[in-house]
Amino acid sequence: MSSTQTDVSTETQQKDTETPPKDITKQFTNPNPGPTRREKNPKRVAAGKFVAERTRIVRELQKKAAAEASVIIANNNAKQASPPPDPDPTPAKENSEKNSILSTTQWLMVGSIVVSLLGIYYNREELKVRAKALFDKKKNA
Repeated sequence: MSSTQTDVSTETQQKDTETPPKDITKQFTNPNPGPTRREKNPKRVAAGKFVAERTRIVRELQKKAAAEASVIIANNNAKQASPPPDPDPTPAKENSEKNSILSTTQWLMVGSIVVSLLGIYYNREELKVRAKALFDKKKNA
C-alpha cells in the first residue's frame, strides 16, 4: 500500500511540474484563432477611389479659384486710390449741430413724460380717493 501512495504522490508532483496552469482568460468563441483576412468588396473599393479622386480634383479647383480671387482683390485694392479727404465743414452746418441739444427721439420721450404728468395732475382728485380707499382696506384687514 505504501508503494501505491508513493506512486500517486510522484505522479501528482510530475503533473504539477510538467503542465503549466490553464489560461482562464482565453475566449472560446472562435475555435480557430488566428488572423482571418477579410475580402474586400471590389465595387466599394472602386467607389472609394472614385470619391477620393473627385475630392482631390475639387480641392485643386478651389485652390486655383482662391489664388485667382486673391489676385483680383489685390488688383482692385491697387486700382483704388485713397478716398478724397472730406471737404471742410461749413460753419452753418456746425452751428445747426450745436444748437440742437436733443435728438428727435429724445424730444418725443420728453413730450410723453410731460403728457403723463399732465394726465396725473388732471386726475389727482380721483387718484386721491382711490388711494384713500385702498389704504383704508389695508388698515382694517
